[in-house]
Amino acid sequence: MPDLMRWPGTLRGHGPRRTLAVMLVLLCTGCALAPLAPTPASASADPVAPEGSAARTCAHWYLRLDEAVVQAEVRDVAASPVPGHRFLRVDRYHASLRDRLPDRADAPTAASVRAALMARLLELDLQARGHEIANLPQASRSALADLAQRPATAAALLQHTHACGQVMLQSALANTARAHATLRALAVAHDYVAAYRVLGLYPVTRIPFLYGVRRFEDATRDTFRQDSPPDAGAPRQLLVPPSRPAPELVTPEQLRAMLQPAADDPLGIPAPTPAQQEILFAHFAPSFVLGIRSNDDRAGALRWPAQPQSGTPVPDIARPVVYRQLAWTRHGKASLLQLVYTVWFGGRAPTSWPIDLLAGRLDGLVWRVTLSSDGVALMYDSIHPCGCYHQFFPPPWVRPRPPPDPHAEWAFSPAPAPRTAPGHYLVLGVAPVTHYLTRLEARPHADGTPYAWQDYDHLRSLPTPEGTHRSVFDSRGFIAGTDRAEAWLFWPMGIARAGSMRQWGRHATAFVGRRHFDDARLLEERFVLEPPPRDD
Repeated sequence: MPDLMRWPGTLRGHGPRRTLAVMLVLLCTGCALAPLAPTPASASADPVAPEGSAARTCAHWYLRLDEAVVQAEVRDVAASPVPGHRFLRVDRYHASLRDRLPDRADAPTAASVRAALMARLLELDLQARGHEIANLPQASRSALADLAQRPATAAALLQHTHACGQVMLQSALANTARAHATLRALAVAHDYVAAYRVLGLYPVTRIPFLYGVRRFEDATRDTFRQDSPPDAGAPRQLLVPPSRPAPELVTPEQLRAMLQPAADDPLGIPAPTPAQQEILFAHFAPSFVLGIRSNDDRAGALRWPAQPQSGTPVPDIARPVVYRQLAWTRHGKASLLQLVYTVWFGGRAPTSWPIDLLAGRLDGLVWRVTLSSDGVALMYDSIHPCGCYHQFFPPPWVRPRPPPDPHAEWAFSPAPAPRTAPGHYLVLGVAPVTHYLTRLEARPHADGTPYAWQDYDHLRSLPTPEGTHRSVFDSRGFIAGTDRAEAWLFWPMGIARAGSMRQWGRHATAFVGRRHFDDARLLEERFVLEPPPRDD
């Protein structure tokens, strides 16, 4: 989603477009009371197990746990519930793995694929449960502890949930036909509000929006073509990774060994060990050249401020941090590993009076590297944590596919990614205030301010000054207090609370058309992802 604040000014002198802009504002005021976002659905009831069985007891545990989580409003929505299975959750990548299942439930490989995929969905649920339990009020944990006959600690309740998850998993797998049908139907709902597009006359109002998209894309290409960024006079800070791995650890042979799926994995998912993950994250980590006009342009670890019940986290700029996580995408039947890096800034300062529709508290930048099974960077892409400004930076040998609809956002690439010779690493130029990417270069390592690593999942249960834990994301995946005024103008495009910072898995990235940052086939549909010939 690009910066569309340019488009109203471009409509002057264009009668039909100016009329459409006025229509859009009027429609916005008429729908001010529309719901801001769809509420995540809770899982439907599990099938009834025999009275007194372990599965029946565990089904009741999950029911009570869900009730406590919903009542306390601490639901984690990174992954979606699987209907009929409270102990399973699914994200877009794992939903795509349904194509690994044979058509017939009794096929020779069906049992192993079912067991592996359902175990992955159980793990997604347990990850979310761990954060939800940690974020529960103590009174809620005490009530659950009485039911489980366990200590009222988050660790004990998660351990009980883990044990129940294994019971439910085995019970579900025993019903072969139902388990197969459930997995073959895996899906995750899109993050667009269809009612907004209907009420906002989307087929008509998308026309001025698309005009604004194209204007922004042209301006961004111009920025990347310039010899120096437009903010060259601003003070700068160079953030560099805390370390780089030794060259002997990142040879082509070593990278291939890290990125090959295990031979006995029926799902074919690359799963590097923790030690290998450290090497991969450090080797492909970017440096950041930050333009600085205020402290809002400095990166930091998110923390809860000292004020009790403050609704919005703030970055600790004394501790520059890059949050990291693994993700996966699909290429044919194969799964490819992705490395995701996120930095957070204090906000986007207003630059216009009396109101800047894009200004607000908290801002950030998400950078993603998609690796081939040979350890080659197939694609770089980036968004802001609102899902805005999705840009692709393909290597020169990656070819784009033509869009099926030229009147939609498809795969905007302002510049190709530079080739990285040995000893050279990517450096991202980041503009002050807007935090737009303005530069992408490959340079030798340089001295700068080292940033620290932090797991992205830490944000799902962040310690508070009061000694409790809270997710920075609310039960609908937004960060409270980060709303932008642009949401009142852009809602006809179907984006709930456009401009608000949101959780991984909830990033719709196109105003015109439909696209998500974590779509499993996102890159494959838009580019021919063939790695270059190997030198060896």
